[in-house]
Amino acid sequence: MLQQTLCHLPGIGPTTERRLWREGIGDWRAMVERGGTVLRGARGDQVRRAAEESLLRFERGDWRWFDAALPADAKWRAFGELGQRALYVDIETDGGFGAEAITVIGAYDGQTAHTFVADRDLDAARELIEGFPLVVTYNGASFDMPLIRARFPSNLFNHIHVDLRVPLHRLGLRDGLKLIEQMVGIERGPLAQGLDGWDAVRLWREWQEGSTRSLEVLLAYNREDIVNLAPLMRLAFERLRPLA
Repeated sequence: MLQQTLCHLPGIGPTTERRLWREGIGDWRAMVERGGTVLRGARGDQVRRAAEESLLRFERGDWRWFDAALPADAKWRAFGELGQRALYVDIETDGGFGAEAITVIGAYDGQTAHTFVADRDLDAARELIEGFPLVVTYNGASFDMPLIRARFPSNLFNHIHVDLRVPLHRLGLRDGLKLIEQMVGIERGPLAQGLDGWDAVRLWREWQEGSTRSLEVLLAYNREDIVNLAPLMRLAFERLRPLA
């Protein structure tokens, strides 16, 4: 649905976007070829140029451009084209707020769950994240991704970032991630059941004090976080697609 998205073009909001769809302007190419029939004058020229740029950026794989251009509540649409190349990401911290507070970066590529641990191999997460055009988090726009970008400040990370909190809230799923999982029937494994972010802080501190078991539980908890994002992303996309 990314190529059908028009609401990032200048002066096009959700209402105008739906009107354009009804009038046969269903994607960027149609806007370039026939947009003049419904948007005239200088405004029409400006929108057509923006649609041309969208086509060019898509062909080049300039996902970072789309991440900046798309409204937050439209980014879920990129799952239509990029869902097979999505990376689901979640971090844990030691309770602090800066980049140095990251203890674990978890990333699930749809088949394998990767976990990177501070003071061991955390920097290896950078290359993995760089390799995917779509990154999915929950509440990651205000937490996970700012800390990851601060941890790796020299990297541009060429991806569209979907913060699942936005589309799920639109569907009325407004609780924390663990409660939302329960509401839609996703069950956690025995090691991770009942744990939350503060438990992750505690488990890291216990690991620092020598508890190997605590690290095992922490990584199991993080794996549940990232793996469970995949069905939630699919649910959001399938439920919102008819409403767009």
